[in-house]
Amino acid sequence: MIDLMTLKPGDRLLLQKGIVAEVTENMGDGQWVEAKLIEVPDSPGDAGAVELCHAQDIVKLLNRS
Repeated sequence: MIDLMTLKPGDRLLLQKGIVAEVTENMGDGQWVEAKLIEVPDSPGDAGAVELCHAQDIVKLLNRS
């Protein structure tokens, strides 16, 4: 599991279902981050949307900003 407290805006994440997202804001609670969806394999039209992501949705950190 990733320590969400260390995530910063610009960090790229791999989420469930192969979604790639970029952190836009860290809530600082250790459970949630706000992220912009970059790649959404099952629903390409959702790319660009900003959503809250829970720690359980994060598969791995792809790269730091």
